[in-house]
Amino acid sequence: MRPVWIEIESLVLDGIPLDPARGRRLSALTQAALERLLRDRGIAGPDPAANSGRAPQPATPATVDMPAGADETWWAETIARELHRTLDRMG
Repeated sequence: MRPVWIEIESLVLDGIPLDPARGRRLSALTQAALERLLRDRGIAGPDPAANSGRAPQPATPATVDMPAGADETWWAETIARELHRTLDRMG
């Protein structure tokens, strides 16, 4: 297993009213959820196509349908899954 360091300086969640306390809670929950995903699933190895001379695929914004009553826990799990998917794709 190789160490992975992720630092997100800012994350914009448009349309989600979060006061500073809820924002800090979301941050902590997202970190915990991503750590769990990386520990349980790891990330895939390098993509062989990455060295094929083709331009890498640009990241695409994720859009999700927010269910009624979505709280920081729901958002943390959703954000962590998207981050893990992106890391896994990058290898």
